[in-house]
Amino acid sequence: MSDRRYLVKEMFGPTLQGEGAHAGRAVVFLRFAACNLACPGCDTDFDPQGAVRMGASDIVARLYALDTGHARRVVVTGGEPTLQWDAPLSAAIRGAGFRVHMESNGTRAPEGAVDWLTISPKPQHHPAGLPLADAAQPDELKVVVDDTVTEAVLDGFAARYRCEHYFLQPWMMDGAYENNLARTIALIHARPRWRLSLQQHKIINVP
Repeated sequence: MSDRRYLVKEMFGPTLQGEGAHAGRAVVFLRFAACNLACPGCDTDFDPQGAVRMGASDIVARLYALDTGHARRVVVTGGEPTLQWDAPLSAAIRGAGFRVHMESNGTRAPEGAVDWLTISPKPQHHPAGLPLADAAQPDELKVVVDDTVTEAVLDGFAARYRCEHYFLQPWMMDGAYENNLARTIALIHARPRWRLSLQQHKIINVP
């Protein structure tokens, strides 16, 4: 097992996955600190300040302690989890019996194996010169809708990422939620391969 120390912002659970194809499933969360994007109004605290360094064995032990219902499913997120995710940590967590669900912004390919990969691209917030990575195809694609997301944008994503599940989720944090929701619904009618994803955890007030 690697002696690398990973910068972890928080670990919590048991809770429910709130978004995407696995919404409503029992999970625990592993949230890494740090991100390579700076999305205005981001609703996630991934600031390295207050984060702690943890080894793979410490992370696995904490996951076991949190997973009181033995769901053995962990959502790995951030920040941007691919900045730290690697093969030794993947082997430790998956070897302990957990299925790994990861959400990434798509700018980097995961260096360790995952069991379910969600790509949520946000190119409107990419620094100049930071393209989407040539990564393995995801299991699901989730696009957060603001006023920059058009039918042409969705067509480009659908051509790039071939997967079973395509989701649109209205952006909640820019002060224009009602407009974003209306835009999301209109886009789904125009491109019916896409489905609505809502942040159910916020609706029912769970972590």
